Amino acid sequence: MTLHTSVLSNIFLSALFTMALGACDQKPGDLGELTDGDEALCGDGVVDPTEQCDDGNAVDGDGCDNTCQLSDDEEPAACGDGQLDPGEQCDDGNGQDGDGCTANCTLEGQALCGDGIVDPTEQCDDGNAVDGDGCTTTCHLEGQGACGDGILDPGEQCDDGNGQDGDGCTANCTLEGQALCGDGIVQPGEQCDDGNAIDGDACRNTCVAAICGDGVVHQGFEECDDGNAIDGDGCATTCKLEGQGACGDGVLDPGEQCDDGNAIDGDGCTANCTLEGQGLCGDGIVQPQNGEQCDDGNAIDGDGCRNNCATATCGDGVVHQGFEECDDGNAIDGDGCAPTCKLEGQGACGDGVLDPGEECDDGNGQDGDGCTANCTLEGQGLCGDGVVQPGEQCDDGNNIGGDGCSATCTLGG
Repeated sequence: MTLHTSVLSNIFLSALFTMALGACDQKPGDLGELTDGDEALCGDGVVDPTEQCDDGNAVDGDGCDNTCQLSDDEEPAACGDGQLDPGEQCDDGNGQDGDGCTANCTLEGQALCGDGIVDPTEQCDDGNAVDGDGCTTTCHLEGQGACGDGILDPGEQCDDGNGQDGDGCTANCTLEGQALCGDGIVQPGEQCDDGNAIDGDACRNTCVAAICGDGVVHQGFEECDDGNAIDGDGCATTCKLEGQGACGDGVLDPGEQCDDGNAIDGDGCTANCTLEGQGLCGDGIVQPQNGEQCDDGNAIDGDGCRNNCATATCGDGVVHQGFEECDDGNAIDGDGCAPTCKLEGQGACGDGVLDPGEECDDGNGQDGDGCTANCTLEGQGLCGDGVVQPGEQCDDGNNIGGDGCSATCTLGG
C-alpha cells in the first residue's frame, strides 16, 4: 500500500468514527439528525426557551405533545400558562403581581374591578366577577345592608353601587331628580331635607321645617309639643312645660311681671320675667335716668342691691350679708348697733365703741388710719399696739406675758 493510499484510508476511518459518535449522542425524536449535543431539541427532557414543556419523549396525549407545546386537549386552560385564554385580560406565564399582569391574569394599574387589588373607589376586590361570595361584581361588600353595595336593601330607593351623587341615585340611596323627601337635596316644594326620615331633628320626615305646634317634640329647643296653641293643658303655646312655675315657660306665674316663653333679653320681657323698658326696678337693667343705682334683676334685699334698686349702705335699715353685722337705720351709738353697722356691747375691737382695754376703736379692721386693727393707737410707740416700734423687740398687740412677747415688748416674756 502506498503512502497516499494509507493517508486517505486514515481520513475515511476518522470520518466514520465521528459520525458514529454523533449518532450515539442522538435522542428519540431527533428524526435521524446528527447533532453535536448542544442544540435545543424537543424530547431531550429539558424545557428550552422556545418550548412550553418537554417530557423527554415524542408521544402525544400525555400532557406534552411531540412539538413540546401544551394544547387544549392536553391540559385545561389555566392562568399562568402563558396563553391568553378566554376570560383572561393577560397571561404572562407566572404567578406574580406587580409586573403588569396579576397572578389571576388581570391587568394591573388600571383600577379595574376584578383585578384582585382594592382600589380607592372599591370596597373590596376578590379577583372575580361572581356575586354572592361576599364581594359583588361591582367590588362592593355584600350582605352588609349598606348603601353603595349595589344591592337594593329594604329602605333603599336605589343602590347603584357607588357613593356618588348626580348619577340618578344619591350617595344615601335615594332617587335623584324626583323631589323625594329624604334624598338630602332641597327640591322645590321642600322647606328642608336632611337626608333622613327622622322626626324631631329640626327637619321633619315630610321635609317641613320643625315648628312649635306641629305635634313633634324637637330635641334641643322644645320641652313638649301637643300640636295646638292652647295654654293651660300642660304644654304652653311656646312648647314649654306648664305647671312648673318657672320663668320662661310661657305661663305668667305669681311673682312674674311677664313670661314670653324664652330666656332672651331685649324683647320686652327679660330672662328673669320682669318687664323691660319701663324703668322698673328688678328688670336687670340699670336705668340711671329713672334713679336706679343698681339692678340685679331680683326683688331681694340684703344682697348688695336693694329691692328699690339703691346700692346697699350702712344705715339703710337692711342687713347686707357679708359686710354688715347689723343695720338699725340710724347713726346712733349705744343702741346695740353702731353707726358702722357693727354689733355693740360685745366688747369687740372694730365695733366702733371704745370698750375697756381698747386705746381706740374706729369701727373697722384696718391698720394705717391711726387706730390699728386690734384697737391700739398707731404712731405713739406704745407697747401693745401691734406695731414694733424702735426700742421694742416685739409687739403682739397685747400686754399679756408668757405668750412669747412680754408685756414690756421683749422677747421670751
